[in-house]
Amino acid sequence: QDIRAQIQMWAVVATLLAALAASAASGNSIAEVPQSQSSSSSVAVPLLRKGAPSSVHAENASSPAENPSSPTHLEVPAFFWNVHWQCSIGARGSSSSCKERVARRFVQLAQEANAQIVTSIELSNGMSEPVGLPALGLEGWTQVNGPCSRGGSGGDSAALAFAPDWVVEKSGGGCLRHDWDMRAFAVARVTPPLPVQGCSSLCVVALHAPHTVITSGKDIVSSVCGETVGSCAIAMGDWNVPVDGVGQLWADLIGGSAPGLSFPNERSCCFPESHHYGVYDHIATNIPGAGQAGHFVYPYQLLEENPVQQHKPVSA
Repeated sequence: QDIRAQIQMWAVVATLLAALAASAASGNSIAEVPQSQSSSSSVAVPLLRKGAPSSVHAENASSPAENPSSPTHLEVPAFFWNVHWQCSIGARGSSSSCKERVARRFVQLAQEANAQIVTSIELSNGMSEPVGLPALGLEGWTQVNGPCSRGGSGGDSAALAFAPDWVVEKSGGGCLRHDWDMRAFAVARVTPPLPVQGCSSLCVVALHAPHTVITSGKDIVSSVCGETVGSCAIAMGDWNVPVDGVGQLWADLIGGSAPGLSFPNERSCCFPESHHYGVYDHIATNIPGAGQAGHFVYPYQLLEENPVQQHKPVSA
């Protein structure tokens, strides 16, 4: 019986190694556990993955924990960055060339991180029109804009963009408040390349949370995402709170189950650090079984442009 048990164990190992070999041969970062090896009805678990930059080095990095018993995952690499409005409009000492250079650096970092979803915050033409990322090098991507305008006296912007193999089913966006603390969000219901832990569609939100509380936007998220908010949602951006404050903002905007995973939880705000402090930039999800395989919090970028209040970019 011991010999028979050993034979069965090695048969399972051989099957898993074969699956790994097939994934490596395809060159695709998205892999799926064979149905026969899964104890649940879902076969793919999202892994918010490490996306190492090649030419612009990360300041902080966490290495993924290797788990040989779970060799294949559906990976959802993401990149998000609040460049701040001063750079976008060349104000408060930021240079007139800041927006153009930062926009191209945004695309560069996203590509180097092999991101499939990106979020831009306050990267805009004026105060409320998000810069179009596909025209800057994300060819074939689908962008979803979240403009938040306050007449001619200000505003805010957020945008999502999805890699070509993601399908945007429905989208929207707007303001999270309508007063001095107005901030923007964008939302999309999307079909990923493979189902994610029982989710054939995902609700993805980009947000720039207010410093006070969220008072609007939940109806738009509900209309766009429907039942996917329950346990198939991902949100990322500038939350203006550390990780322990994410849950309340999530409930005010998205609803459904509370996020079971939120990260990173480290300083990301703002340039210059002698004047600012914040642990603000996170990605969160309420998808059951989601895990992280590391993240990078980059150093501030293009300091010669004096990008006032710029946050650190994050890949996850």
